[in-house]
Amino acid sequence: MTQARDRILGRLRSAQPKPFARPNPRAGEPRAAHEHWEQRQEDLGDLTQRFVEGAKSVWTQVALVPSWDALPAAVTPWIGSLSIKSAITGREPRLETLRKHLATLGVDVRRYDRPIEEQKSDLFGTDLGITTTAGAIAETASLVLIPTPEEPRLLSLAVPVHLAVLERKSIVPTMADFIRSGTYQERVPTNLVFISSASRTADIELTLAMGVHGPKTLLIAVVG
Repeated sequence: MTQARDRILGRLRSAQPKPFARPNPRAGEPRAAHEHWEQRQEDLGDLTQRFVEGAKSVWTQVALVPSWDALPAAVTPWIGSLSIKSAITGREPRLETLRKHLATLGVDVRRYDRPIEEQKSDLFGTDLGITTTAGAIAETASLVLIPTPEEPRLLSLAVPVHLAVLERKSIVPTMADFIRSGTYQERVPTNLVFISSASRTADIELTLAMGVHGPKTLLIAVVG
């Protein structure tokens, strides 16, 4: 089996690339097509307002926060109203002040910094998961997360309540704008996550159920 695999891989490595038999006659047109698409897009106006209105329309709770220093005070009302007893973050330095503040409120603050096998009970037994974001799309009111070793995906998936901290300056009009603003040609993320609301699903009778495949409640703090 190993020899057969080595032969196949050897042929693939030594093969010379061949041009397409029928080159795409429109290969030189993508920029013109993109410009035409841009001209047809609606003016979204104030991006923050458009994002917040869209998020609130699907029951997401949003707080506008003037700065990172003001984040702990802005989050405090949610801790009481949602009866948060425990919270977990990754290793994001910008959340350290918030972690300390939550501890003063009596919240059991945990850190996801070990293999999932060692922290499964911490993750699935915690009330609140807190993450930062890579940006947001105003048109669809979608958050963009790029999970990393510092902030793994389960922080926003395995908890009943997810708090996402979004910097106002990272809100862009459309998905195309977000893709264009990144460095995806040089480094493609292994996991790009778009979140437009808390987890929701419906059965064949259209009975809505919240929190079946992820957090039941989504909180967004827009900083800046």
